[in-house]
Amino acid sequence: METIDFPFSFDEMPVAAKFLLDSYTRDMADFNRMYPIFDETFKARVSEQIQRAKEYVNCGPEGVQIQNLRSGIYKRIESLNNMILEVQDNFPVSRINEFDQIVEIIEKKDLKAILTVIPKFIVQLEANIPRENAEVTQTIIEKILTLFQVLKLNRIELNRLLNSRGLLKEEVFRCLNHLWATMQDIMEIGQDLYRKSDPMKCVEYESNYLKMKVKSFWLHTSQDLVTK
Repeated sequence: METIDFPFSFDEMPVAAKFLLDSYTRDMADFNRMYPIFDETFKARVSEQIQRAKEYVNCGPEGVQIQNLRSGIYKRIESLNNMILEVQDNFPVSRINEFDQIVEIIEKKDLKAILTVIPKFIVQLEANIPRENAEVTQTIIEKILTLFQVLKLNRIELNRLLNSRGLLKEEVFRCLNHLWATMQDIMEIGQDLYRKSDPMKCVEYESNYLKMKVKSFWLHTSQDLVTK
């Protein structure tokens, strides 16, 4: 059995589902008025699906490695984001092509895109080292280069682990498929409910919002708590 096409890696599914469940729990009365099936029994079933999925994807040493690796990656990307402030303070950023786009990519924490733009970014920094502050700016470049190299290795290892987990048993795929189907139901109803009446709530039921919340989770979760 293959997984349904969903916008999260299998190890991100329980995290995204938990954020969605939190929004649904708050709005359950509205859901129930539109569709009576969205009641406490439904909520309990979703909680069970999330817990089962969490147990599956976190199982074994590879699961633990994946969770901890994701946490470390997003913390390093946040460090890279902080270094942009040092760049702005010490380099003539007006001379750096597409600087704003580079900043946006890093802020979105898109690892693949970050690894694509950083080498060119470093080349531009090296070509624009101010004479009066050369030592400091060279240190900044070295820090960014070091982070890039570590993130590159992290991505290779993460892909290796994720590919190896692609051999998971059929019942794991079935569990994740069922969870995603449930999530889609909640997202669809939530967007229908709040698209006109409450756009802020509507956003919480969109996949892009959930992606952002998942990235925030990895950034702010300590490694000791990741697999609990």
